[in-house]
Amino acid sequence: MAYYQSPRWSAEIADCSMPMTFDTYSNCSFGCMYCFSQYQRGIGGAKEHYLAKEVNPVNVDKIKKMFTNPDQYAGQFATYIKQRRVMQWGGLSDQFDGFERKYGKTLELLRFFKEIDYPLCFSTKATWFTEDERYMDLIRGQHNWNFKFSIITLDEAKAHIIERGVPTPLKRLDAIERIAHADAGGATLRLRPFIIGVSTPTYLDLIREAGNRGATALSTEFFCVEQRSQTLKEYMPKLSELCGFDLMALYRKYSVAQGYLRLNRKIKAPFIEKMKSLCDEIGMRFYVSDAHFKEMCHNGSCCGLPPTWNYSHGQFCEALQICKSKGVCYYSDIEKDINELHQYEWGKASGFNANSSEKRAQFYGMSMAAYMRWLWNNPQAGQSPYKMFEGVMQPMADEQGNLIKDANGNLIYQYIKERTL
Repeated sequence: MAYYQSPRWSAEIADCSMPMTFDTYSNCSFGCMYCFSQYQRGIGGAKEHYLAKEVNPVNVDKIKKMFTNPDQYAGQFATYIKQRRVMQWGGLSDQFDGFERKYGKTLELLRFFKEIDYPLCFSTKATWFTEDERYMDLIRGQHNWNFKFSIITLDEAKAHIIERGVPTPLKRLDAIERIAHADAGGATLRLRPFIIGVSTPTYLDLIREAGNRGATALSTEFFCVEQRSQTLKEYMPKLSELCGFDLMALYRKYSVAQGYLRLNRKIKAPFIEKMKSLCDEIGMRFYVSDAHFKEMCHNGSCCGLPPTWNYSHGQFCEALQICKSKGVCYYSDIEKDINELHQYEWGKASGFNANSSEKRAQFYGMSMAAYMRWLWNNPQAGQSPYKMFEGVMQPMADEQGNLIKDANGNLIYQYIKERTL
Protein backbone atom coordinates (compact mmCIF):
# COMPACT_ATOMS: atom_id res chain seq x y z
CA MET A 1 0.00 0.00 0.00
CA ALA A 2 1.17 3.53 -0.80
CA TYR A 3 1.07 5.67 2.34
CA TYR A 4 0.14 9.33 2.63
CA GLN A 5 2.93 11.55 3.96
CA SER A 6 1.87 13.58 6.98
CA PRO A 7 2.39 15.75 9.07
CA ARG A 8 3.38 18.87 7.13
CA TRP A 9 4.14 22.50 7.84
CA SER A 10 1.24 24.88 7.29
CA ALA A 11 1.39 27.31 4.37
CA GLU A 12 0.33 29.95 6.95
CA ILE A 13 3.33 29.19 9.15
CA ALA A 14 4.11 32.91 9.60
CA ASP A 15 0.95 33.51 11.64
CA CYS A 16 -0.13 30.01 12.65
CA SER A 17 -0.20 28.86 16.28
CA MET A 18 -0.29 25.18 15.24
CA PRO A 19 2.04 25.06 12.22
CA MET A 20 2.48 21.28 12.40
CA THR A 21 -0.71 20.06 10.76
CA PHE A 22 -1.76 16.46 10.27
CA ASP A 23 -4.18 14.51 8.06
CA THR A 24 -5.00 10.83 8.36
CA TYR A 25 -6.00 10.45 4.72
CA SER A 26 -4.83 11.82 1.38
CA ASN A 27 -8.38 12.71 0.39
CA CYS A 28 -11.72 13.68 1.87
CA SER A 29 -15.00 11.86 1.30
CA PHE A 30 -16.97 15.08 1.73
CA GLY A 31 -17.66 17.23 -1.33
CA CYS A 32 -17.80 20.86 -0.17
CA MET A 33 -18.07 23.37 -3.00
CA TYR A 34 -15.89 25.93 -1.24
CA CYS A 35 -13.06 23.55 -0.27
CA PHE A 36 -9.66 25.24 -0.70
CA SER A 37 -7.84 21.90 -0.79
CA GLN A 38 -9.57 21.11 -4.07
CA TYR A 39 -7.06 23.53 -5.49
CA GLN A 40 -4.12 22.73 -3.21
CA ARG A 41 -4.35 19.00 -3.78
CA GLY A 42 -6.31 18.68 -7.00
CA ILE A 43 -3.45 19.79 -9.23
CA GLY A 44 -0.64 18.24 -11.21
CA GLY A 45 -0.26 14.48 -11.11
CA ALA A 46 -2.54 14.22 -8.08
CA LYS A 47 -5.52 15.88 -9.77
CA GLU A 48 -7.22 12.81 -11.20
CA HIS A 49 -6.68 10.81 -8.00
CA TYR A 50 -8.11 13.63 -5.91
CA LEU A 51 -11.20 14.23 -8.02
CA ALA A 52 -11.82 10.47 -8.28
CA LYS A 53 -11.70 10.28 -4.47
CA GLU A 54 -8.84 7.79 -4.40
CA VAL A 55 -7.28 7.66 -0.95
CA ASN A 56 -4.18 6.56 0.89
CA PRO A 57 -3.87 6.57 4.70
CA VAL A 58 -0.83 7.49 6.74
CA ASN A 59 1.50 4.78 7.98
CA VAL A 60 0.30 4.40 11.58
CA ASP A 61 3.47 2.63 12.72
CA LYS A 62 5.61 5.42 11.27
CA ILE A 63 3.57 8.07 13.12
CA LYS A 64 3.92 6.18 16.38
CA LYS A 65 7.69 6.06 15.94
CA MET A 66 7.77 9.81 15.27
CA PHE A 67 6.12 10.53 18.61
CA THR A 68 7.85 7.86 20.72
CA ASN A 69 11.34 8.56 19.39
CA PRO A 70 11.25 11.99 17.73
CA ASP A 71 15.02 12.50 17.64
CA GLN A 72 15.41 9.43 15.44
CA TYR A 73 12.20 9.47 13.41
CA ALA A 74 10.53 12.90 13.44
CA GLY A 75 13.11 14.91 11.51
CA GLN A 76 12.02 18.56 11.20
CA PHE A 77 9.17 17.97 13.65
CA ALA A 78 11.32 16.56 16.46
CA THR A 79 11.49 19.71 18.60
CA TYR A 80 7.81 20.48 18.07
CA ILE A 81 6.88 16.99 19.30
CA LYS A 82 9.36 16.92 22.18
CA GLN A 83 7.99 20.24 23.43
CA ARG A 84 4.50 18.73 23.18
CA ARG A 85 3.08 21.57 21.11
CA VAL A 86 -0.55 21.18 20.04
CA MET A 87 -0.93 19.39 16.71
CA GLN A 88 -3.66 20.53 14.32
CA TRP A 89 -5.48 17.45 13.02
CA GLY A 90 -7.58 17.95 9.88
CA GLY A 91 -6.04 20.48 7.52
CA LEU A 92 -6.67 19.19 3.99
CA SER A 93 -9.11 16.37 4.78
CA ASP A 94 -11.48 15.26 7.53
CA GLN A 95 -10.10 12.64 9.90
CA PHE A 96 -13.61 11.42 10.80
CA ASP A 97 -15.10 11.22 7.29
CA GLY A 98 -16.33 8.21 5.34
CA PHE A 99 -12.80 6.93 4.78
CA GLU A 100 -12.34 6.66 8.53
CA ARG A 101 -15.43 4.48 8.76
CA LYS A 102 -13.83 2.16 6.22
CA TYR A 103 -10.21 2.12 7.38
CA GLY A 104 -10.24 3.21 11.06
CA LYS A 105 -6.73 4.69 11.02
CA THR A 106 -7.77 7.75 13.05
CA LEU A 107 -9.10 5.42 15.76
CA GLU A 108 -5.78 3.56 15.88
CA LEU A 109 -3.93 6.82 16.30
CA LEU A 110 -6.37 8.19 18.89
CA ARG A 111 -5.64 5.16 21.07
CA PHE A 112 -1.93 5.86 20.75
CA PHE A 113 -2.19 9.60 21.37
CA LYS A 114 -4.31 8.97 24.46
CA GLU A 115 -1.62 6.63 25.79
CA ILE A 116 1.02 9.35 25.47
CA ASP A 117 -1.43 12.12 26.45
CA TYR A 118 -0.52 14.26 23.44
CA PRO A 119 -2.37 17.61 22.91
CA LEU A 120 -4.52 17.73 19.78
CA CYS A 121 -6.88 20.12 18.02
CA PHE A 122 -9.34 18.61 15.55
CA SER A 123 -11.22 20.25 12.66
CA THR A 124 -14.20 18.27 11.44
CA LYS A 125 -17.68 18.26 9.94
CA ALA A 126 -18.39 14.67 10.94
CA THR A 127 -20.73 13.69 13.75
CA TRP A 128 -21.01 9.88 13.81
CA PHE A 129 -17.87 9.42 15.93
CA THR A 130 -19.54 11.34 18.79
CA GLU A 131 -22.12 8.52 18.94
CA ASP A 132 -19.57 5.73 18.66
CA GLU A 133 -18.33 4.50 22.04
CA ARG A 134 -14.99 3.37 20.58
CA TYR A 135 -14.19 7.04 19.98
CA MET A 136 -16.05 8.69 22.85
CA ASP A 137 -14.46 6.37 25.39
CA LEU A 138 -11.11 7.82 24.30
CA ILE A 139 -12.34 11.41 24.15
CA ARG A 140 -14.00 11.56 27.57
CA GLY A 141 -11.77 13.19 30.14
CA GLN A 142 -9.06 14.03 27.59
CA HIS A 143 -8.63 17.66 28.61
CA ASN A 144 -5.99 18.48 26.00
CA TRP A 145 -8.09 17.48 22.97
CA ASN A 146 -10.08 20.33 21.43
CA PHE A 147 -12.72 19.85 18.72
CA LYS A 148 -13.68 22.45 16.12
CA PHE A 149 -16.91 21.76 14.24
CA SER A 150 -17.39 23.56 10.92
CA ILE A 151 -20.88 24.93 10.32
CA ILE A 152 -21.49 27.81 7.90
CA THR A 153 -25.28 28.12 7.99
CA LEU A 154 -28.40 26.85 9.76
CA ASP A 155 -30.17 26.63 6.40
CA GLU A 156 -30.28 22.87 5.92
CA ALA A 157 -31.37 23.08 2.28
CA LYS A 158 -28.40 25.27 1.32
CA ALA A 159 -26.00 23.23 3.44
CA HIS A 160 -27.14 20.02 1.73
CA ILE A 161 -26.27 21.45 -1.69
CA ILE A 162 -23.00 23.16 -0.77
CA GLU A 163 -21.59 20.51 1.59
CA ARG A 164 -22.27 17.24 -0.16
CA GLY A 165 -22.14 14.18 2.06
CA VAL A 166 -21.85 16.26 5.24
CA PRO A 167 -24.23 15.81 8.21
CA THR A 168 -26.88 18.51 8.62
CA PRO A 169 -26.10 21.64 10.64
CA LEU A 170 -28.45 20.40 13.37
CA LYS A 171 -26.57 17.10 13.64
CA ARG A 172 -23.30 19.01 13.91
CA LEU A 173 -24.76 21.12 16.71
CA ASP A 174 -25.75 17.87 18.43
CA ALA A 175 -22.13 16.72 18.08
CA ILE A 176 -20.90 19.97 19.64
CA GLU A 177 -23.19 19.30 22.60
CA ARG A 178 -21.92 15.73 23.03
CA ILE A 179 -18.28 16.85 22.97
CA ALA A 180 -19.03 19.77 25.30
CA HIS A 181 -20.40 17.31 27.86
CA ALA A 182 -17.57 14.79 27.45
CA ASP A 183 -15.19 16.58 29.84
CA ALA A 184 -12.62 16.92 27.05
CA GLY A 185 -10.75 20.03 25.92
CA GLY A 186 -13.80 21.89 24.69
CA ALA A 187 -15.83 22.42 21.52
CA THR A 188 -15.42 25.35 19.14
CA LEU A 189 -17.80 26.58 16.45
CA ARG A 190 -15.80 26.96 13.26
CA LEU A 191 -17.86 29.38 11.14
CA ARG A 192 -15.52 29.02 8.20
CA PRO A 193 -15.86 29.92 5.46
CA PHE A 194 -18.29 32.75 6.14
CA ILE A 195 -20.11 33.24 2.82
CA ILE A 196 -22.16 36.41 2.43
CA GLY A 197 -25.58 35.33 1.19
CA VAL A 198 -25.25 31.81 2.60
CA SER A 199 -24.07 32.44 6.16
CA THR A 200 -25.59 35.87 6.67
CA PRO A 201 -29.28 35.06 7.11
CA THR A 202 -28.64 32.73 10.08
CA TYR A 203 -25.13 33.34 11.40
CA LEU A 204 -26.09 35.07 14.65
CA ASP A 205 -28.70 32.41 15.46
CA LEU A 206 -26.05 29.76 14.69
CA ILE A 207 -23.54 31.31 17.09
CA ARG A 208 -26.11 31.65 19.85
CA GLU A 209 -27.29 28.06 19.41
CA ALA A 210 -23.72 26.74 19.41
CA GLY A 211 -23.18 28.62 22.68
CA ASN A 212 -26.35 27.07 24.07
CA ARG A 213 -24.99 23.64 23.14
CA GLY A 214 -21.74 24.25 25.03
CA ALA A 215 -19.31 25.71 22.48
CA THR A 216 -16.86 27.94 24.32
CA ALA A 217 -15.30 29.69 21.31
CA LEU A 218 -16.04 30.90 17.79
CA SER A 219 -13.45 30.96 15.01
CA THR A 220 -14.49 32.62 11.76
CA GLU A 221 -12.94 33.39 8.38
CA PHE A 222 -14.51 34.80 5.24
CA PHE A 223 -14.68 32.81 2.04
CA CYS A 224 -11.82 33.48 -0.36
CA VAL A 225 -11.90 32.79 -4.10
CA GLU A 226 -8.98 30.97 -5.67
CA GLN A 227 -9.47 31.93 -9.31
CA ARG A 228 -6.97 29.31 -10.51
CA SER A 229 -9.17 26.49 -9.24
CA GLN A 230 -11.10 25.04 -12.15
CA THR A 231 -13.27 23.04 -9.75
CA LEU A 232 -14.31 26.17 -7.86
CA LYS A 233 -15.09 27.96 -11.12
CA GLU A 234 -17.50 25.16 -11.99
CA TYR A 235 -19.28 25.58 -8.66
CA MET A 236 -19.51 29.38 -8.70
CA PRO A 237 -22.80 29.62 -10.68
CA LYS A 238 -24.56 27.39 -8.14
CA LEU A 239 -23.02 29.26 -5.20
CA SER A 240 -24.16 32.53 -6.76
CA GLU A 241 -27.67 31.15 -7.16
CA LEU A 242 -27.77 30.16 -3.49
CA CYS A 243 -26.41 33.57 -2.44
CA GLY A 244 -28.93 35.43 -4.58
CA PHE A 245 -26.30 37.48 -6.41
CA ASP A 246 -23.18 37.07 -8.57
CA LEU A 247 -20.63 35.96 -6.00
CA MET A 248 -17.64 36.20 -8.34
CA ALA A 249 -18.60 39.75 -9.32
CA LEU A 250 -18.76 40.72 -5.63
CA TYR A 251 -15.28 39.35 -4.99
CA ARG A 252 -13.77 40.93 -8.08
CA LYS A 253 -15.23 44.31 -7.14
CA TYR A 254 -14.34 44.34 -3.44
CA SER A 255 -11.03 42.44 -3.30
CA VAL A 256 -7.57 43.95 -3.20
CA ALA A 257 -5.61 41.17 -4.91
CA GLN A 258 -6.10 39.87 -8.44
CA GLY A 259 -5.51 36.10 -8.25
CA TYR A 260 -6.55 35.00 -4.76
CA LEU A 261 -9.60 37.12 -3.99
CA ARG A 262 -10.12 38.21 -0.37
CA LEU A 263 -12.87 40.73 0.44
CA ASN A 264 -11.68 44.06 1.84
CA ARG A 265 -12.04 45.08 5.48
CA LYS A 266 -14.89 47.52 4.91
CA ILE A 267 -17.19 44.86 3.44
CA LYS A 268 -16.53 42.42 6.28
CA ALA A 269 -16.55 44.88 9.18
CA PRO A 270 -20.32 44.94 9.95
CA PHE A 271 -20.48 41.14 10.22
CA ILE A 272 -17.34 40.94 12.36
CA GLU A 273 -18.67 43.60 14.73
CA LYS A 274 -21.95 41.73 15.23
CA MET A 275 -20.21 38.40 15.80
CA LYS A 276 -17.80 39.88 18.34
CA SER A 277 -20.62 41.68 20.16
CA LEU A 278 -22.71 38.51 20.40
CA CYS A 279 -19.75 36.43 21.63
CA ASP A 280 -19.09 39.00 24.34
CA GLU A 281 -22.76 38.88 25.31
CA ILE A 282 -22.96 35.10 25.65
CA GLY A 283 -19.45 34.52 27.00
CA MET A 284 -17.78 32.84 24.03
CA ARG A 285 -14.16 33.54 23.13
CA PHE A 286 -13.93 35.20 19.70
CA TYR A 287 -11.30 34.51 17.02
CA VAL A 288 -10.78 35.60 13.42
CA SER A 289 -8.55 33.65 11.05
CA ASP A 290 -8.80 36.34 8.39
CA ALA A 291 -5.71 38.52 8.26
CA HIS A 292 -8.27 41.32 8.52
CA PHE A 293 -9.52 41.76 12.10
CA LYS A 294 -7.10 39.22 13.55
CA GLU A 295 -6.39 41.84 16.20
CA MET A 296 -9.83 41.00 17.61
CA CYS A 297 -8.77 37.46 18.57
CA HIS A 298 -9.09 36.62 22.26
CA ASN A 299 -5.45 35.48 22.20
CA GLY A 300 -2.78 34.51 19.71
CA SER A 301 -4.35 31.30 18.39
CA CYS A 302 -6.86 32.22 15.70
CA CYS A 303 -8.19 28.65 15.60
CA GLY A 304 -9.68 29.21 19.04
CA LEU A 305 -7.34 27.49 21.49
CA PRO A 306 -7.42 28.97 25.01
CA PRO A 307 -4.37 31.07 25.99
CA THR A 308 -3.20 28.43 28.50
CA TRP A 309 -2.65 25.76 25.83
CA ASN A 310 0.83 24.87 24.60
CA TYR A 311 0.65 26.26 21.09
CA SER A 312 3.44 28.10 19.26
CA HIS A 313 3.86 31.77 20.22
CA GLY A 314 6.46 32.22 17.50
CA GLN A 315 4.17 33.74 14.88
CA PHE A 316 2.71 37.06 13.81
CA CYS A 317 -0.79 36.59 15.21
CA GLU A 318 0.86 36.42 18.63
CA ALA A 319 2.92 39.50 17.75
CA LEU A 320 -0.30 41.32 16.84
CA GLN A 321 -1.81 40.54 20.24
CA ILE A 322 1.34 41.80 21.98
CA CYS A 323 1.33 44.91 19.82
CA LYS A 324 -2.31 45.58 20.66
CA SER A 325 -1.71 45.09 24.38
CA LYS A 326 1.56 47.03 24.73
CA GLY A 327 1.37 49.43 21.80
CA VAL A 328 4.62 48.07 20.34
CA CYS A 329 6.12 44.68 19.56
CA TYR A 330 9.76 43.62 19.24
CA TYR A 331 10.96 40.59 17.33
CA SER A 332 12.43 39.35 20.59
CA ASP A 333 8.85 39.00 21.90
CA ILE A 334 8.24 36.05 19.57
CA GLU A 335 11.67 34.82 18.42
CA LYS A 336 12.20 32.17 21.13
CA ASP A 337 9.63 29.77 19.69
CA ILE A 338 10.63 30.62 16.12
CA ASN A 339 14.28 29.78 16.77
CA GLU A 340 13.47 26.61 18.70
CA LEU A 341 10.86 25.17 16.34
CA HIS A 342 12.03 26.17 12.88
CA GLN A 343 15.72 25.38 12.48
CA TYR A 344 15.27 23.44 9.23
CA GLU A 345 15.88 24.54 5.67
CA TRP A 346 13.09 26.69 4.22
CA GLY A 347 13.26 25.08 0.79
CA LYS A 348 13.01 21.59 2.29
CA ALA A 349 10.21 22.27 4.77
CA SER A 350 7.94 19.23 4.75
CA GLY A 351 4.75 19.90 2.78
CA PHE A 352 5.42 23.64 2.67
CA ASN A 353 4.66 25.34 -0.65
CA ALA A 354 7.88 27.06 -1.71
CA ASN A 355 6.05 28.73 -4.62
CA SER A 356 8.07 30.02 -7.57
CA SER A 357 11.58 29.01 -8.63
CA GLU A 358 12.53 32.69 -8.19
CA LYS A 359 11.49 32.55 -4.55
CA ARG A 360 13.29 29.25 -4.02
CA ALA A 361 16.46 30.80 -5.43
CA GLN A 362 16.11 33.90 -3.24
CA PHE A 363 15.82 31.90 -0.01
CA TYR A 364 18.04 28.97 -0.97
CA GLY A 365 19.82 27.57 2.08
CA MET A 366 17.93 29.81 4.51
CA SER A 367 16.34 28.24 7.58
CA MET A 368 12.64 28.71 8.19
CA ALA A 369 13.52 30.71 11.30
CA ALA A 370 15.71 33.03 9.23
CA TYR A 371 12.93 33.32 6.64
CA MET A 372 10.44 34.44 9.29
CA ARG A 373 12.94 37.02 10.55
CA TRP A 374 13.32 38.21 6.95
CA LEU A 375 9.54 38.63 6.68
CA TRP A 376 9.55 40.67 9.89
CA ASN A 377 12.22 42.99 8.56
CA ASN A 378 10.83 43.42 5.05
CA PRO A 379 7.48 45.20 5.51
CA GLN A 380 6.70 45.20 1.79
CA ALA A 381 6.79 41.39 1.66
CA GLY A 382 3.31 39.89 1.30
CA GLN A 383 3.50 37.92 4.56
CA SER A 384 5.18 40.60 6.66
CA PRO A 385 3.20 41.83 9.69
CA TYR A 386 2.67 45.17 7.95
CA LYS A 387 1.24 43.72 4.74
CA MET A 388 -0.53 40.77 6.32
CA PHE A 389 -2.55 42.91 8.74
CA GLU A 390 -2.92 45.84 6.32
CA GLY A 391 -1.09 48.41 8.40
CA VAL A 392 -2.50 47.55 11.83
CA MET A 393 1.11 46.70 12.72
CA GLN A 394 3.36 49.40 11.29
CA PRO A 395 7.17 49.70 11.47
CA MET A 396 8.28 52.60 13.65
CA ALA A 397 10.16 55.39 11.90
CA ASP A 398 11.93 58.59 12.90
CA GLU A 399 10.97 62.09 11.78
CA GLN A 400 12.90 61.65 8.54
CA GLY A 401 11.02 58.45 7.74
CA ASN A 402 13.94 56.12 8.49
CA LEU A 403 12.81 52.80 9.94
CA ILE A 404 13.86 52.31 13.55
CA LYS A 405 15.59 49.06 14.51
CA ASP A 406 16.40 47.47 17.84
CA ALA A 407 19.89 46.54 19.02
CA ASN A 408 19.74 43.30 17.01
CA GLY A 409 18.85 45.05 13.77
CA ASN A 410 15.17 44.08 13.78
CA LEU A 411 12.29 46.42 13.03
CA ILE A 412 10.05 47.59 15.86
CA TYR A 413 6.31 47.53 15.12
CA GLN A 414 3.68 49.82 16.60
CA TYR A 415 -0.07 49.29 16.84
CA ILE A 416 -2.17 51.61 14.65
CA LYS A 417 -5.61 51.58 16.21
CA GLU A 418 -7.03 53.82 13.48
CA ARG A 419 -6.63 50.90 11.02
CA THR A 420 -8.94 48.68 13.08
CA LEU A 421 -12.71 48.78 13.61
